[in-house]
This record gives sequence, structure tokens and C-alpha cells, in this order.
Amino acid sequence: MEAHRIETTVQPHGRVVLENLPFEEGEKVEIIVMEAHEEGENPENPLRGTLLKYDDPFEPAVPPEDWEALK
Repeated sequence: MEAHRIETTVQPHGRVVLENLPFEEGEKVEIIVMEAHEEGENPENPLRGTLLKYDDPFEPAVPPEDWEALK
């Protein structure tokens, strides 16, 4: 099942109108309503997008001469 995202605003009396849906007349659809979040706001992953850079992601955490196993 393919999902289609449509953002709209709740009208007076809690009414929501969806127009120009990509479905044929008479097709059954499931509607799930969720609160929209501001762009960049992600409550499920609050740290997403906060990393600025990696200094050297493949550099060993401990210098090779300090490894007991190599001695």
C-alpha cells in the first residue's frame, strides 16, 4: 500500500477537507490523522541533523602502541 501525504488545516468545528486525492471514486481508503510538526522539528529523533562534522571517524580510539594485545 502506498502512502500519500497531504497537509491541511483544521477548519471550524474540527472539520478537515481533503480534495484532489489520487484515488478513483468508490475506492476504499484509510485515513490516519496526525499533528504536523514544524520543519526541522522531529520528536522521534530529536538529535537528527545536529552533528556538524566528524574530525576523523576512522582514527583508532587508542594509539596502537598502547594496545596490550600487540605487546
